[in-house]
Amino acid sequence: MTEVGHLPRLSPGAQRMRRYRRRREAAQQCITVTLHEYQVWALVACGFLVKDQRQNREAVSDALRAYLSEWAMPPFE
Repeated sequence: MTEVGHLPRLSPGAQRMRRYRRRREAAQQCITVTLHEYQVWALVACGFLVKDQRQNREAVSDALRAYLSEWAMPPFE
């Protein structure tokens, strides 16, 4: 078993840069999107989001990503 207690911790800036590089290698972008309440309710109505998770930012983000993957972005062939 490897001891990790002796390893140095990465600074927040280094962690951010690692995430940025992983996204760039995967051809992804990180953006900020502002949604109106009716748009969040539309995700619920379409079945991408559970009603009780409307205030959970991570759940809304996952639901929007699923919506875009299924409806707005046809797979490349």
